[in-house]
Amino acid sequence: MQEDRLHYLFHRAVGGSITAEERQELHALLADNSYRRQYNELFAQLPSLTATQEDVFRPQEADALFNKIKAATNMEAARKAVIPLTTWWACIAAGIALLLGFIGYRLFIHTPSAPVSLATALSPRKAGNVMLVLSDGRQIPLDSNQQHTVIRQQGAKAVSTDTGTLTYTAQPVPGEAAAIAYNTLTTPRGKHFKIVLPDGTRVWLNAASSLHYPTVFSEGQRKVTLSGEAYFEVAADSRKPFVVSTTGQTIRVLGTAFNVKAYTDESYTRTTLVEGRISITPENSNSPVLLSPGEQATWENNQLQIIKTDPQEATSWITGLFYFSDTELSVVLHQLQRWYDIDVDYASLPPGRLYGQLPRNTPLPQLLRAIEKTSNIKFKLNNDRLSVERQ
Repeated sequence: MQEDRLHYLFHRAVGGSITAEERQELHALLADNSYRRQYNELFAQLPSLTATQEDVFRPQEADALFNKIKAATNMEAARKAVIPLTTWWACIAAGIALLLGFIGYRLFIHTPSAPVSLATALSPRKAGNVMLVLSDGRQIPLDSNQQHTVIRQQGAKAVSTDTGTLTYTAQPVPGEAAAIAYNTLTTPRGKHFKIVLPDGTRVWLNAASSLHYPTVFSEGQRKVTLSGEAYFEVAADSRKPFVVSTTGQTIRVLGTAFNVKAYTDESYTRTTLVEGRISITPENSNSPVLLSPGEQATWENNQLQIIKTDPQEATSWITGLFYFSDTELSVVLHQLQRWYDIDVDYASLPPGRLYGQLPRNTPLPQLLRAIEKTSNIKFKLNNDRLSVERQ
């Protein structure tokens, strides 16, 4: 059967033993729309690229988060909604190319004499600190190389450790109402950071992002303001809703896990629910919209659109991966720009979409070469400025 043949050729490609003739045969089978379902299933099973990582998330923590994301959603249902039929023919070529290209790329980049770390992935000038700005204006750099930093403010104590985590604990003064101080935690390009808020809510802050929050939550609600991207695991408290304010919308939850992407240099705000339930109120409406696990809400051009999705794409950054699934090239480059601290010239950007998974500690030149080999675009990197053109 041809389906068995597709399965055989696919795994020959994954193993790196496919011949030139077999590669042509695989291209022909994948170009046949009747094999679309099986192709999606095989591609979804493609092993993630692995590498020794130096990251703010410990391996066991990253694994636990990934398993929670995968278990909390219907991945198969989400995958079926990823590629509409009208775009299948445009996507299939990119899918085949990146599938085969990333297999070769895996063999190329994962035989180094020493483990690739984040320090080698970024250029020497990419040495910005995670910065904590206190309510009185003081700025405290939070470097993962520091052993221990203790910060005491009204009603709370914060401890920063070398694992890249800032943890708050309440320290009320007996007989006195706790004064509320507002701090801002900011990450530079190329760095993540984790914060545990006073109520136990855990927030993973992506690169080039900031979180504005109180050191003590008020009686009525727990409210924070986000610019950039963050993954939230909200501590349950039915008496105090957790509220996230972002560009164009307000998210209200009681206890759940979700990802919010709200960068000021992008035209949309995107919220992906992993587990629990949340409500989103657009800025031009008083009517909240409820999300269920595996749903994604995008606020753009004063409109809120909700779709079923694979949360893995939105949350892969937590586990140290770039994850592309029919992702527009412009979106890919925005991610690279924030992570590698480069400037991108979008003026001559050709259209295109990408599939694949790559570790975030991959050196930028190798990552760009992999995309070049598997697409019709060419990159030119000059003094941390990246230009893109057709090959």
